[in-house]
Amino acid sequence: MNDEDKNKNENEDLRVVEDDFEPEAAEKLKKIKNELKECRKKAAEFLAGWQRAKADLINARKDEEKNREAMAKYANERMAREILNVLDSLDQAVAEPSLEEKWKTGFQYIRNQLMQIIRGYGVGVIESVGQKFSPEEHESVAEEDAPEAEQDQIVLQELQKGYRMHDKVLRPAKVKIGIYKNKN
Repeated sequence: MNDEDKNKNENEDLRVVEDDFEPEAAEKLKKIKNELKECRKKAAEFLAGWQRAKADLINARKDEEKNREAMAKYANERMAREILNVLDSLDQAVAEPSLEEKWKTGFQYIRNQLMQIIRGYGVGVIESVGQKFSPEEHESVAEEDAPEAEQDQIVLQELQKGYRMHDKVLRPAKVKIGIYKNKN
């Protein structure tokens, strides 16, 4: 039996009893019934408020959990940014033509170790050359005439690697893009 059915039964019981009372007692009974209705109304309001507060608390906990997950996911961002500078230096050392081969091999080994470490933290290289220019992932520092329309806004050369941590760009790649100029 639900609350509405209970209320109907109680009201019917009170009506039957009310007819058996004298006018003074009937008036008191009517007053008590009104007070009971008010109490039930307030109880329903309090219950609804409590249920809303409980739902708000559950939603707040879910939001807090999402925030905690995001914070944990990107907690090592500062460390990763600092390592990127070391990787850049190693890339420059390996690219140096006058460097002896055994030194290049050593630097390449160190670079690979650093890359393995930062991959473990969700950091990866943004692929650029041959890709369509994307302002979220690339920073255009130079332009070059593109001989064909298909090369318009295509990255022709990467001047500095870009990196992303999970789905967030840590540093955009510095690139040279092709610009097609119609000669007609």
